[in-house]
Amino acid sequence: MADEEKWVPDRRTLQWCFGAADEARVKDAIRRDVESRSSGLSIDSDVYWTLVAEAAIEAVLYDLSALADQEPPGKNIE
Repeated sequence: MADEEKWVPDRRTLQWCFGAADEARVKDAIRRDVESRSSGLSIDSDVYWTLVAEAAIEAVLYDLSALADQEPPGKNIE
């Protein structure tokens, strides 16, 4: 994607993400992902913690995407 085509979410969208994110919904997915991909990695290594970060980001974004698909656009979720 060319630089001029990059989409950046507005602040309101990001605030919705903060309010809608739920650790309880994503913790098991993060745990499973890290367990399945961390074989042989030391918990003290940068590679391990990069994996944890990647798993967490992916789990949260997939969860928020699924949540957004369930709601009509523009609807506030409390």
